Amino acid sequence: MAAAFAHILEGKGTPSADDVAERAGVSVSSIFRNFDGLADIQQQALELFNERYAHLLFAVPPAGGDFEARTDFFVGTRLDLYEQASPLMALARVRAFEDDRWRERIASNRAALAAQLNACFASEINQLTPADAADVVSVLDSFTSPEAFDLMTTTHARTRGQLTRSWRLAIRAVFADWPTTSTTTTTTTTGRNTARSPGSRTDTQP
Repeated sequence: MAAAFAHILEGKGTPSADDVAERAGVSVSSIFRNFDGLADIQQQALELFNERYAHLLFAVPPAGGDFEARTDFFVGTRLDLYEQASPLMALARVRAFEDDRWRERIASNRAALAAQLNACFASEINQLTPADAADVVSVLDSFTSPEAFDLMTTTHARTRGQLTRSWRLAIRAVFADWPTTSTTTTTTTTGRNTARSPGSRTDTQP
C-alpha cells in the first residue's frame, strides 16, 4: 500500500503490478495473493488518503480570528493539502468515471472542503441572503479547488507564493464587492437610491 501511494504521489500515474512489486520489494504474485487486483490497491490508497490528510481536509481556523487571519489559514491549508496530495486527487477524478466508490469519496471530500470554507468565512457568509451565500461559496470553492490548483500550477506555472497572493486578493475582492443584507440604502438628491457594500463600492440602483 505504501509503495502504491508513493508511486501515485510522485505524479507517475496509476501504478502497475510490476511498479508496486518493485518498489515494495516483493513479487508480483504476492500482490495478487493479498489484494483483489490493482483496482483494490487503488481503492485502498484512496482510503489511506483521508487517514493521512484529515488534519488538512477537516481543519478549521482558531476561534476569534479576524478576516485576514482566517483568509491566511484557509489559503495556507488548501495549498498544503494540494501540494501534498494533488496527484492522488487527480487519479481519483480519473477513476471516478468508471467506479461509483471513487465518485462517492470525491463527493465526500468536496463536501468537506466546502464545509471548511463555510467555517473559515462564517461571519461574512452569514451576512448574505441564502441565495447569495450559495453563490459566494460556489465561487470561492471553485477557484480554490484541486482542479484550479492543477491548472494554475501547470498551465500557468504559478508558484505557491503567487497562488497565495492571488487567492488572498480574490477572496477579499469577492467579499468586498458582494452586497450584504446589512447594506444600507439612502436616497440621493437626484431621487435615486444608492447601495454601499462592505467593500465601499457604490452601486446606483433605480
